[in-house]
Amino acid sequence: MTINEIIQQNEELQRQYAKAINTIAALERKIAKLQEENKRLRKLNNILYRAMEIAVQIHNAEAQYRHLKAVLERIKRETGEFKG
Repeated sequence: MTINEIIQQNEELQRQYAKAINTIAALERKIAKLQEENKRLRKLNNILYRAMEIAVQIHNAEAQYRHLKAVLERIKRETGEFKG
């Protein structure tokens, strides 16, 4: 292998390395974004689960409905979830 071939191969490896670093950085940003989304969804899940636990303890079906509706309306107002 000549010196020029070694230099070319080194330059190609440097380009591949830079591309790999950029890909890793992009993936790390996506992971961070997904972790935040997961945290938000877990919080909503916990709120809804607790609301259902409370609703089960309410003996009146109409009161259960009003309780769950109020919880969903609050989540809707605060987060914009459950559109439509």
